Order: sequence, then C-alpha cells, then structure tokens
Amino acid sequence: MTIARKFSATFARHVVEKVAAATIGSLFVSDVSQRIRRILSARVTGNPVPGVRAAVIAHVYYVELLDEILACREAIPGSVPLHLTVPTDRVDTVADRVAGLVHVHLHPYENRGRDIAPFMGVLSSGALDGYDAVLKLHTKRSPHLIDGETRRKLLFTMLCGGPSVAVRVLAAFENPATGMVGWRFCYRTGRSYWMKNEARVREIASRMGADGVARLGFFEGSMFWFRPAALAALRDLHLACEDFEPEARQLDGTLHHAIERCFTIAAWAGGYVVRDLRGRVLP
Repeated sequence: MTIARKFSATFARHVVEKVAAATIGSLFVSDVSQRIRRILSARVTGNPVPGVRAAVIAHVYYVELLDEILACREAIPGSVPLHLTVPTDRVDTVADRVAGLVHVHLHPYENRGRDIAPFMGVLSSGALDGYDAVLKLHTKRSPHLIDGETRRKLLFTMLCGGPSVAVRVLAAFENPATGMVGWRFCYRTGRSYWMKNEARVREIASRMGADGVARLGFFEGSMFWFRPAALAALRDLHLACEDFEPEARQLDGTLHHAIERCFTIAAWAGGYVVRDLRGRVLP
C-alpha cells in the first residue's frame, strides 16, 4: 500500500470514528436519555456526605446556557453555593436570570482568558477556601468543532448528571489525598496534546517548584471537580487577568491553554492524587 493510500485509509478511519463518537454522544445526551437518568437517580436525596463542603464555580459567557449550569447545581444534594464568573457586559443579564436564587455569587471579569483567567481570579481571592470539593464548569460551545455542543453536554452529564453522580464524586473527596476528579475519557496524556504549550507549561511548572511532576496529563475542556487546597501552587503565582492575552478567538498557544495543562501539575506538586469518576488514580 502506498503512503498516499495509507494516509487516505487512516484519515477515513479517523473521520468514521469521529462521526460515530458524535452520534453516540448525541444519543447519550438526548432529552429522553437525560430524563431516564434523572428518574433513576431521583432516589438519592439529602446530603449523604455531610463532611464534604461542596460548591460549583462556572464561567457564563453564553448566557443562554445558564439553565444547564443551574441544573448541574441542582443535581448536587443540598443547597450548594454557586459562584458565577461573568463578562462585565453580561453581568446585568445574568443577575436578572438568577434573581431570587439563594447562595449565588456573581464575579464580573473582563472578557479575556476564557474561563481560566476568571477562575484564577476567584481562586486567588480566597472565595473558594471554605470548600472541600468544587465543580468547575463553563458554558463551552467550541463553535470550531462539529460536536462542540455534544461535548459540553457529555461533560455536564458525566460530572454532575444527577445526585448519584455527585454523591460518588463527593465520597472521593472524603479521602484527603484526593485533589482532582474528572472524566477519564477527557484525560489527555498523548504527546500530541502538548500542541504549542509545552515550553510555557514547563516554565510555569518551574515557577511552581513542580519540575519533578511536570508531565502531560490534563482534563481537556477544563471541567472537573477539585479541592481548592490542591491548586495552592497555581494560586501562589498570583496571576492577574491582565496576564492573559486579549480575546482573539485563539485555538492554541495562549496562557489559558497552558494553565489548562497545569491544574493537575499543581495538584501533584502538592502531594495530591488525580482520580477518574470511579475513584481510580489517573497517571
């Protein structure tokens, strides 16, 4: 087989796999599937993990997706606090949408650094210090991908698709060694996932004193559960919103792309472990 034919066959197989994954994913997050999962998990009530103080932090760029964030919050037993980072020009709209809801905190930020810069701002402010486990979400659309909507819905469903999911994750944080918990399917370790960020990630890791654990292993999409104390090394960098590049629809190579790959490094540097949703330690 010629090189051209091999490339053509590989490309065709890649396309078929992508289409199949998108189709299966769409079925999994369909309205019918979502209703079935809510019914099956409805039996889990109350707060079965009373020792774990939980919260949600979410970046709301697409205000029309706020209801999906609110649904994730409602899936966690108990009335957990919700911290919303919002571009300054959309704060009033979001404030109107959440009026009357309890334990909702709005954090206005300039529209730069996507969800990462505002998240680092709230983390550095100490607003998350009182929690043992925090779910990080954002209204991700990825319009440059054909399955962007499906990816977001899959992540929301897997990370917090019902009380039973939340209870299982919160139970993992009863173990003080647990620093992060995320969906294994989105955990990237292949060298190609460095993209244009390896040099910058290693520089940031060095500033954190984490050279010994500076390796690739991150949750693509930057949505996961985490223990705020586990990100102390990143917090100590005192990154400001101005440190992040102005928004220009960048797909790679920015500070927020590098920080996305540094969350796990910070946790490892602090002696914490990173787990999947079944509690298994990720490499």
